[in-house]
Amino acid sequence: MQQLPYYPFPVRSGPVRRKLTYDAVVYTEDGHYFAEDNNGHIFCQDSPTACIQEAINYVLSKPTGGRVYIRAGDYYIAPSSNSSAITATIPYNEALIVEGDGDATRIHLPQTTNPNGIYLFSWVWNGTASYTRKSKLRNIAFINDVSTGSKSTSVMVASSTTNTNNSSGLEIDSVSVYDIQGATTWVTFWINNLYDVTFSRYRFFSINSNTPNAAVLFDSVSLGKIVNSFIFSKNGGFSAIVNGAGTILVDSTEIYGFWQYAFDFGQTDGASEINVSNSIIGMSRWGVEGIQGYTVDGPYNLINNSGNGTVNFAMTNSQVFFTWIGYNANGASAQANIEIRNNLIDVGGCPPYAIAINNPGSGQVYMDVEGNLIDMSYGVGSCGDMLIKLNGANAIFKFKNNIVFHNATSGPWMSGVGPNTIAEIEDNYIYEIGSSNGYAIPSQLIQFGNSSSGGLLKLINNTFTWTVTPSNSTTFYLAYNPNSSGTYYMPNIIMKGNTFNFPTSNATFGGFVGSAGATTANPNALFVDLDNTFNLSGINLPYPSTTTPAVPASGTAQSNSYPYPVEVYVSGGSATAVQVTRGGVTYTVWSSSTATAIPPLVVRLEPGDSITITYSTAPSWTWVPAKYIP
Repeated sequence: MQQLPYYPFPVRSGPVRRKLTYDAVVYTEDGHYFAEDNNGHIFCQDSPTACIQEAINYVLSKPTGGRVYIRAGDYYIAPSSNSSAITATIPYNEALIVEGDGDATRIHLPQTTNPNGIYLFSWVWNGTASYTRKSKLRNIAFINDVSTGSKSTSVMVASSTTNTNNSSGLEIDSVSVYDIQGATTWVTFWINNLYDVTFSRYRFFSINSNTPNAAVLFDSVSLGKIVNSFIFSKNGGFSAIVNGAGTILVDSTEIYGFWQYAFDFGQTDGASEINVSNSIIGMSRWGVEGIQGYTVDGPYNLINNSGNGTVNFAMTNSQVFFTWIGYNANGASAQANIEIRNNLIDVGGCPPYAIAINNPGSGQVYMDVEGNLIDMSYGVGSCGDMLIKLNGANAIFKFKNNIVFHNATSGPWMSGVGPNTIAEIEDNYIYEIGSSNGYAIPSQLIQFGNSSSGGLLKLINNTFTWTVTPSNSTTFYLAYNPNSSGTYYMPNIIMKGNTFNFPTSNATFGGFVGSAGATTANPNALFVDLDNTFNLSGINLPYPSTTTPAVPASGTAQSNSYPYPVEVYVSGGSATAVQVTRGGVTYTVWSSSTATAIPPLVVRLEPGDSITITYSTAPSWTWVPAKYIP
């Protein structure tokens, strides 16, 4: 049996012996396991589970706690039907430090028959006074590769039994988790009701076909951090990082693999914040460039809310690959504030969209996407689709100062502006670079088709450029109703100061508004076209069609219900006045003191304007679309 060493320390009177810095050590030798104090006294033998537990008990019996050192080796923990295999109750004036020799210290997680699964470590702070020492878990590898039951063993649950002021925090440093085989690892780390919790140099690596639920779960944690860390799951899982109520900083961290979500606001019952910076979410690598030969992609979606509290999320100066920049609100009734700024976003694979809000609930969603470089150039299969999708009501969406490269095979550039939704698309450079069966797409810029009226889309000072010339005739529309039957409503649309550089050949402009056959209802819709520039070289710009209504009874207003201006050519009859009402204000465009024939007259009606003729004999009139003025 090895005797623990003392180190000679020379002084003037001769060498003395200095004890090692740890208070207890757990080690394996010749197939046996031991726990020993720093005076060389063995107090546990042959059970790695019991020896680790006894070492923790020993250091917590000291006035200020202490350090447990687990030397290099493989430690197979015994299955347990309890909620935790190894427990620690930390008094308020103590700290517990458990550390090893990095990946050379390998603790193997057993499975269990406990129907709820168990935790290897359960650390609890239950003091009644403020803590002044920080507990730590560091330099250890945990491996899920043992099949001894039907449920998982997660690494740690850590919580305070009183409140967040009564723990001085927790540090997880240079800890690795290797999820190889066996039952699903549940939340891996569950940190509850603490503050100042830091994960640094955390490594989560999963190739288990039973996908993990989460690499780390924060719940009611104030001032939590994940920094300089690496998270990978080959076969996916629910969410890499989950946060309940609390504030979490994610910095200089990489998240890879087929997670359903990169970040989840789970079971949130209050305000919850995640701030991501200087990080990489997803990557496209395979073969020898992959991770140990495994293909590397990114989470399917960025943000999910599986709770019902206020969500605050910000991501800056990061790179996102193969991941939709989406927020899934589920049925949440609380508010969400989302800011995506100054990132490189490369949406690859087969994305149905690049930027999305799915908000079927009643909560208001605010999303600001600004100053990003967005490349959707990998959506080249039969599955590539639109750039922006807004699904559901109660959203304010701002998309500003972005550079966009969009390549898809179907669908419009944007859709989903419905009731109680405001979308402002401003000062962007947008390049449509793809082709599908010889067609430059998307040929429908804004797609609508809501079953109720409302919503506002502002399209201001953008430059749209189609870089591919279609080989077959393609009809382009600025707004389009994709439904073949039924009645659908167009949102209010304001287009101002935009430049549209259409393809120079094989391109036909179908009009500002088109339909696949359904009725487009616009009783109160606003369609404003101001100071836009259309590069129409080689493109046919027909006028949209109009139908001349019957002249109504004398003194009865006739409204322009089209979503574009019309010109009304009026003449003849016997009349005394022609008036126009715009925005509740009525003005006279022609009048006579006695009834007389109306001379040839052209009256321009903007959408929503109405014309009223007072007559004894009805005049004749013709309605045509107003002349396009570039």
